[in-house]
Amino acid sequence: MPITDTKELLNIEELLDFEYLNGAILFKYGEQILLDVTLWDLVDQLWAYILNVLESLLRTGKGETYFPDQPVKLQINSISENLVLYEIEANDHIKVVLPKRELVEALLQGADDFFQSMEKCFKEKCNYEYEIEKIKTLRRTVLNQ
Repeated sequence: MPITDTKELLNIEELLDFEYLNGAILFKYGEQILLDVTLWDLVDQLWAYILNVLESLLRTGKGETYFPDQPVKLQINSISENLVLYEIEANDHIKVVLPKRELVEALLQGADDFFQSMEKCFKEKCNYEYEIEKIKTLRRTVLNQ
C-alpha cells in the first residue's frame, strides 16, 4: 500500500511492529526498477540510511550503505556534475546512470512522504522529527548547488 494512503495505514495499525517496521520502497526511473518488494527490510531505518547516503553524496560526491537487516549494498557515486552511478548489490547487481538532481529530489520526496505519513498517523508510537529536519537541510543543500 502507498505510504500516503493514511486511511489504509490506520486500518493496519494493529499489524505494525513499530520497533521492527518491515516494508519495502518501490522506486523506479522510467521503466528501470531501482528498488522493489524483493528488497524489503526495516523500512524506517532504510529511509534513514538513504538520507545518510544522500548527505554523503552531496558533501563528498559518493555515498553508500548496507540495508539495515539484509546483505544488500546501495551506492550512489557522482560521475559528473549532473550524473550519478546508482548501484544496488543484492542477488542481482543493478547499475544505472541517472540525473543527480532528479534522483536526489525523488529520494528526498519519498523519504518525506514516508516520515510525514508515519508521524501523521502514528505520532504517539514513532518520532521522526530528526529525519524530517534532515530532509529539510538536504533540500536546502540541493537548492544551493
